[in-house]
Amino acid sequence: MSLAGKAPPRRRSVGLAYALCLVGGVFGLHRFYLGKDGPAACMAAITLLSLPLVGSGLGLLGFVVSGTWALSDLVLIPTMAREANEAVAFA
Repeated sequence: MSLAGKAPPRRRSVGLAYALCLVGGVFGLHRFYLGKDGPAACMAAITLLSLPLVGSGLGLLGFVVSGTWALSDLVLIPTMAREANEAVAFA
């Protein structure tokens, strides 16, 4: 434990980020793990707000948006992990 009472920051694993993206990508789990809390919250909100609207076109549109976002993140995960790990190295 550090002097401030918090555990020191840990390096982020690209493999774990990919696993989180595959399991809960539409909820932004991989982005929460990589420290991108704002966009992760947006992904989760889009998905959660789409759940009750699944019967209508709006719900499906929400899933298409968050699903496409998660798929595009499969390309971006290595860069996001590198950025998160560089932030840990300078902390």
